Amino acid sequence: MPGTDCAIAQFLSDRPRSKAIELSWPISFGGRDYQAITLIRLTAGDVAKFQEELEALLRDNPNAALRFPIFRDETGAAVPAEVLDALDDDDRFELDRAAADFLPRRFRGIAEPSSGPDAGGNIAPTSES
Repeated sequence: MPGTDCAIAQFLSDRPRSKAIELSWPISFGGRDYQAITLIRLTAGDVAKFQEELEALLRDNPNAALRFPIFRDETGAAVPAEVLDALDDDDRFELDRAAADFLPRRFRGIAEPSSGPDAGGNIAPTSES
């Protein structure tokens, strides 16, 4: 019947859209243990939502920053900023290295690992957006 089709778009490529990074120094925060952090690739819808959230945040606070929403726990929930900030630097380095493969191309130049401790993390809009 027309209008009752609940089709879901699916990726046909067998290329991975996520990767779990085991932490050498796991973190406990908010009653939860973080043994690994999963990186996910963003869809066009995820990027649009991220850009809307960032624009809204910047309207109220021009110096605000928002992390790319690519860091997830084993349930798929976003990893809190407090956990990402508390990671051992070696674990964060490994996450940042792996994150380059999961960031959309439009954001890769903004979040180069050499750009600081929040690489793959905080950005503000650019003229390229």
